[in-house]
Amino acid sequence: MIAGRLAGAFRNVGRDRIADDIVKTMSAAGYAVRETDPFADRPLLAQHGRETSLYVNRIRLLWQAMRQPVIDRFPDAPGLPQDVKVYLKRMNDVYVTDAYHSLSIEGYQVTPELIERVRTGSWNPERNESDRGQRNAMAARGYWLAFQSVQRAVEKVLRGENPGQVADDAHGA
Repeated sequence: MIAGRLAGAFRNVGRDRIADDIVKTMSAAGYAVRETDPFADRPLLAQHGRETSLYVNRIRLLWQAMRQPVIDRFPDAPGLPQDVKVYLKRMNDVYVTDAYHSLSIEGYQVTPELIERVRTGSWNPERNESDRGQRNAMAARGYWLAFQSVQRAVEKVLRGENPGQVADDAHGA
């Protein structure tokens, strides 16, 4: 109920993106969210974020003045890979190593075997009591879900979608 009221309140003040993120997150966690607006009417003044600091404007002006000289010192970008399937396969090939290192750095005690069980779906917390109680397996599961989301976003970019829009849309997931 609280998530539904929060989403409704954010939508009321024109912050649809935050409202959508709340609803998606709660739905992903298994909750049914019914969005309700706790306010009687919409605000008369649109919210446009924070006021811009004079320092921010100064930094923007400096950036504009220095941008091209910095760009001139970098080599040309290599461009997008020609074979999207090969690139995505390489991402998949390094997944277990990447997940192992990332989760270990965060303090989880995972093994490549546990990560692979989670990845292949042989980890099942509903049917297997030992899987249900494993905090490390749940971290590996979250990492796998995040990896899949990132991989879908990368594929969209490689197929020509706007990278900034893709990143903005996928970031919450």
